[in-house]
Amino acid sequence: MRADNVILVGFMGAGKSSVGRLLARRLGRCFVETDDLITAREGRAIPEIFRTHGEARFRELEAEALEALREKSGEVVATGGGLPCREGRMQTLRALGTVVWLRGDLGELVARARRAGARPMLAERTAAEVEALYRAREPYYRAAHLSVDTTGLGPDQVVARVLAALRDAHAARALR
Repeated sequence: MRADNVILVGFMGAGKSSVGRLLARRLGRCFVETDDLITAREGRAIPEIFRTHGEARFRELEAEALEALREKSGEVVATGGGLPCREGRMQTLRALGTVVWLRGDLGELVARARRAGARPMLAERTAAEVEALYRAREPYYRAAHLSVDTTGLGPDQVVARVLAALRDAHAARALR
């Protein structure tokens, strides 16, 4: 297994799915979304998994999706916002490819996430609780190889920044 995937991580609303699809198209690669792996395997939507089996079961399913990523090579992968936020998971992702954290202004991320539809991790949480969740996840995201600020940018602009960051990182490795 070659560690040549590009893996997008970040909080809800960071644009992992939309940016991932565009990035895959630009790079001529396949696009994989861990949430899609989970819903395909379970035959139900994520909000339904949360409702019927709870968050703990969903996190188990994420672990299984992470294992499935070990079979992927040369793809663009978008993870669920919480997938990297368990002990050892960022190290696993880093071993599978270049991990890119799509970060941004928390208020903007939450607004985007709410517009995108049902988000079990946002439902019935106060602004303070959402901020606490973000702050708890941030140290995991910081372990990414690269970080791209998405604040105020559309998907095409974010893709351009990700491509530039990947080029710069590749050039830096080539010089070593």
